Amino acid sequence: MTTGSFYESLPHQNSTPPAAAPGSYSPPPAAPATGALPYGLGFLAYIPLPYLSLIIAGIVMASVYPSQKRKGGFAAENARQAANWGLSLIVYMVLDFTFFIILLVTRPEENTGFFPVGIPVLLVLAIGLAHLIVSIMGLVAANKHTVLRNRIAIPFIR
Repeated sequence: MTTGSFYESLPHQNSTPPAAAPGSYSPPPAAPATGALPYGLGFLAYIPLPYLSLIIAGIVMASVYPSQKRKGGFAAENARQAANWGLSLIVYMVLDFTFFIILLVTRPEENTGFFPVGIPVLLVLAIGLAHLIVSIMGLVAANKHTVLRNRIAIPFIR
């Protein structure tokens, strides 16, 4: 007599999968993790929010590191490098924004041109371009199963 439970009607599962019959299809083994995810998430920087999008991308790149670290190998090392770049990106953007505020507060009233207040704007464009290049180079390196050694990233995580 059964109680009508759905789980009771399921067949018992063995702890080891059955061996594939000769000539039958078996799925290919999973590819090892490469650590490309944090670099790919770096493209969040191109959400159209000035200053904030680069900071958001840095936060996301750094926050993915713990989950990628558990995968070991190239995934852990690429995630560490991407996290260092993400944290560096946050620092660069905060410094640039601080520089922008200082220039706005201390500028003389008769100065109505683009410079010197435009310098932080150009720095944001340069940082955004550097971030694009680092993200693409990181993705390419991760997919080749190598590690990108970024020289402009501050090594926060060792």
